[in-house]
Amino acid sequence: MNTIDYHDFQILVDKNNNIRASSEQGDESGELRLETNQIQLTLPLIESRSTNTQLLKSLGSQLYQALFPTEIHGLFRATIAAAQTNNYNVRLRLVFDSPELASLPWEFLYDERTNTFLANNTQTVLSRYIDVPLQKREVKAADLPLKVLLVISSPTNLAQLDVTGEEKLIREALAKHIASGTIELDVIQDANIRNINQKLREKSYNIFHFIGHGVFENNKGQIALVDNDGKSKLLDDESFANFFLGNSNVGLVVLNSCQGATVSSHQAFAGTAPNLVRKGIPAVVAMQYSILDSTAKLFADEFYRTLALGWPVDAAIQTTRNAISMEVGLDQPDFATPVLYMRAKDGIIMKKKMTM
Repeated sequence: MNTIDYHDFQILVDKNNNIRASSEQGDESGELRLETNQIQLTLPLIESRSTNTQLLKSLGSQLYQALFPTEIHGLFRATIAAAQTNNYNVRLRLVFDSPELASLPWEFLYDERTNTFLANNTQTVLSRYIDVPLQKREVKAADLPLKVLLVISSPTNLAQLDVTGEEKLIREALAKHIASGTIELDVIQDANIRNINQKLREKSYNIFHFIGHGVFENNKGQIALVDNDGKSKLLDDESFANFFLGNSNVGLVVLNSCQGATVSSHQAFAGTAPNLVRKGIPAVVAMQYSILDSTAKLFADEFYRTLALGWPVDAAIQTTRNAISMEVGLDQPDFATPVLYMRAKDGIIMKKKMTM
């Protein structure tokens, strides 16, 4: 692949709504002023897929104007201009100290001046950045095939998933990549703790892809696995992260609920994802809304294919959002549904080994 170089642009919003933006072009400060009433009216329309392009652009414009007041917008444009001069892209990293602000769908950020949603502009890769040190964990070089463990959890006391259908969807999405030897896929349908632990010991997986339910209570997300009787066993983010303790091969966790899952699943994943990153996972992708099966298939195909080429995870998610926007359209929320949380400054979660 061609090397992609970036100029970084980081925005930090603290709990008092103070904004600090920084890049190679300097630093700027401002205040986030956001009228949330209209946004709160829009969110249920997104959940129910009762959207159109104008509604999403209006939401995105409100978010953009709040996050990019005049001085910070000027610094952002200067950073983009400098990047274009050097034939670079811009890596836009968002850091929110407030859980309330972090829960808003910033992936809809829309710049009216350029008529662009930032989340699908491949020249400005967008992620939620968890600003914690990587400790001593090193990024492992990944041999091809890229090893993906798909875990499908359908407890008998929760809304039943079409387990066979979910597996078929992912297998069809990755079929040509599996056939070409670039991706290797293993599946666990009986998603209890023992089976998952055993599988993670058997093979050095690069990606852990979870499809199932989550529960969001008391502002905390929990993942629903199954117990010995097939009923739900809830794991909070700390317990769920224990699957990966001492496992430096897993560079990415993907959290997805099936089409038609309850809203709490998406809230749970959004709450769990940043905490998994804080616990040591280099990157986590969580779906903030339900997506159609066709979109889930497109996501898997585009995203994993790009990762297998050795692209940074934020660049891979950006090209995937762009592909979804072209296939599904800008009138539906699908393109802004995948949210990337990461702690790897350069987006590299698995270094591709060079073959001689």
